[in-house]
Amino acid sequence: MKAKKTVKAKILELRKGKEELLRREYENWQRYLRGDKFAPLYSATKQQAERLLQRLRGGLKPDKEYPLILRRDVYRANTKLTPYWLKIPIYGVRGGINVPIKTHEPITEEMICREAKIIRKDGKWFVYITVEKEVEERNPKSILAIDLGIRWIATTVNSNNPKPKILWERA
Repeated sequence: MKAKKTVKAKILELRKGKEELLRREYENWQRYLRGDKFAPLYSATKQQAERLLQRLRGGLKPDKEYPLILRRDVYRANTKLTPYWLKIPIYGVRGGINVPIKTHEPITEEMICREAKIIRKDGKWFVYITVEKEVEERNPKSILAIDLGIRWIATTVNSNNPKPKILWERA
C-alpha cells in the first residue's frame, strides 16, 4: 500500500540574487492565478497553475497568497555541501536556481517526491514536499475511534467490546 506524507523544510541562505528571482517567480504565480495570463512563468509552473485553478474553480480568495506548486523532479539529496537541495524553475533562467533546504525529518531513498509547494511566511521561505512510500498494510485487532464534538466533548467507540459503549459528557 502506498502512503503519502508531507515533509516540511525551510529554504536556507538565500543570497540577494536568488531571493529576488524566487520572489519574482512567486509573485508572477500569484498574478497568473488572478487572471494575468501574460505573467512570465516557467512553462511547467504555468501548467501547475492551470491545474490549481481547475481544482479551485475560480474560488480564489482575494487577499490570500497561494503556494507556488512545483513539479515532482525538483528535489535533490546527498550532495557534498548539504543533505537536501531544491531546484526551483525560474522563467528566463536556464536550469532555474538551486537552494539548500533543511527538512524537519529525513527524506529516505524509499520515498518518492510527488509535489513541492513553496510558501512565504513572515519574509521567510518554506517548502512542503509531498512524498510517497510503499508501506506494509496492517490489519489491527481493535480500533478505538474518538469524535471531538461541539455539543458533547467527545464520543468514543472501542471495537474490542462486543457491545460498543459510547461515552459522552456535556461541554
